Amino acid sequence: QQRAAMDELRLRIRRENLTVEGHDDDYTLLRFLMARDFSIDKALSMYRDMRAWRIENRVNGLYESDPTGLAYPQKEQLLQVYPHFYFNTDKFGRPVYIELLGRTDAAALFATISMDDLIRYHVWTWERYLRCYLPACSAAAGRHICTTTVIIDLAGLSLMNFNSSTQKLLTTFSKIDQDYYPEHLGTMFVINTPLIFRGIWAAVQPLLQERTRKKIVILGSDYLPTLTQMVPIERLPDIFGG
Repeated sequence: QQRAAMDELRLRIRRENLTVEGHDDDYTLLRFLMARDFSIDKALSMYRDMRAWRIENRVNGLYESDPTGLAYPQKEQLLQVYPHFYFNTDKFGRPVYIELLGRTDAAALFATISMDDLIRYHVWTWERYLRCYLPACSAAAGRHICTTTVIIDLAGLSLMNFNSSTQKLLTTFSKIDQDYYPEHLGTMFVINTPLIFRGIWAAVQPLLQERTRKKIVILGSDYLPTLTQMVPIERLPDIFGG
């Protein structure tokens, strides 16, 4: 049934001349179908919107034309005020992406880079993930890898960092991630959650589709027993005990 759905979706994409180079393989079409509960009509509409977004925002070739991120001279400073990085792989060979969100300085972040440039940078990191990290992990695992384990560390989180600009950014990031790069999330671990997280989570949850919410594991400071079931401790950075 999945094969028949993929073949039908590909046929309809080609019939409408919607094919996006590098985004018409079986795995990509399957992700769009999964994101829309295997409704071919809805998956086609989602693919159509993705293509229009890529054209409007000049996303095609974004990484190839700038593989080292030269368009973002603020990148090093950005990493200081908004720590985020890929580190090793989980037990399935999937890349592990980490954000130290509790250490993010929102005021310094928006003083370092404009909202538009930060959104563009976010898209660039997605394209780098597709063109660089996934192929490398697939080669190392000897099989196709198309999802990621994500760790969001909230240690040190302050409500001061959760302002209107931050909310707008999270809303935009969520839309990009879910609508244009669907079904890449394997599991997300949100760790070191403080008491104030309940209010923040109440605001963030509506931004997430149900399929995404089901992949999120909320943990406090005693996160290692659960986290290391997915990412062996020797594959974690030293800040998490690795």
